[in-house]
Amino acid sequence: MVEKVARSMAPVLVSGESGTGKELVARAIHEVSTRAPQAFIPVNCSAIPEQLLEAEFFGYRKGAFTGAADDREGFFQAASGGTLFLDEIGDLPLSMQSKLLRAIQERSVRPVGAVAELPVDVRILSATHKDLAAEVQAGQFRQDLYYRLNVIQIRVPPLRERVEDLAVVSERVLERLSREAGVWPAPQLTREALVHLSRYPFPGNVRELENLLHRAVALSGGELIDVYDLSLPDSGVSGAMSADAASEASLAMVAEVLQPPVPTPAPPIEEPLPNDLEKYLDQVEREILVRALEQHRYNRTAAGSSLGLSLRQIRYRMARLGVNVGGDLAGAERE
Repeated sequence: MVEKVARSMAPVLVSGESGTGKELVARAIHEVSTRAPQAFIPVNCSAIPEQLLEAEFFGYRKGAFTGAADDREGFFQAASGGTLFLDEIGDLPLSMQSKLLRAIQERSVRPVGAVAELPVDVRILSATHKDLAAEVQAGQFRQDLYYRLNVIQIRVPPLRERVEDLAVVSERVLERLSREAGVWPAPQLTREALVHLSRYPFPGNVRELENLLHRAVALSGGELIDVYDLSLPDSGVSGAMSADAASEASLAMVAEVLQPPVPTPAPPIEEPLPNDLEKYLDQVEREILVRALEQHRYNRTAAGSSLGLSLRQIRYRMARLGVNVGGDLAGAERE
């Protein structure tokens, strides 16, 4: 789809919640288009003071106003031949919207203080977290500019609607964080950590996930990131992501991504599928922990080591699954 959009050269409006990666989508469109060798100029429309918008977009001439000591190009001139990405276009004031519309229609700009207009060859990509159609109805956004920008619309769904992508997105983020920190191999999420993440609604989307994983990498200091490394509040694990169907789907996804099944001969009689996958997996894990503890005379350090777990990790699992240490050994706890 990105290739088709890139080849069309039509204006594109990318919509989605904050933190979903709208600029990454815009950059991908630019990089596979014929304009890739030219500049990609991103502009945050909400970060520029209103009185400076015209000068920043169209440039200015020496002496046009106090402090204009030299001629200066604007965003349109800087992006000529390439792509101009207007982020948070919905925050642009109405007075600037009319000037932007004219520049797009006429394919030319007039720098502040200049007499003649200058032709520009720019492809416009824009993005917003707002409902621009509703903004048009409310009189906060020009209808004619909306139609100019919204030739092709791409919606970037929030992370809570892409639970099946969570494992892949997390893996890519961890790889990038590890490269930046000079740490290799990149740490991996445990099955429990990924299930825990899949139940969180992520109001900040991918940006929040990146921040959370960055902190977890710093705190874990190992090759595995577990639930207690995430510092994720239990109160945030709610909403649609904690529904039974979403929970079962996320558990199935985790089992497939992190623990791919090893091909084995089909049994003569096929066992029925569990009706509660999470409970079933917990029971399997509990039985393994109990067997390991019995084999090592309830020494948690030795039992954990035999399973590739640290003392802290096996303590966490024992507490979560209700495994008592010592059992018949009069309650004696052994490290």
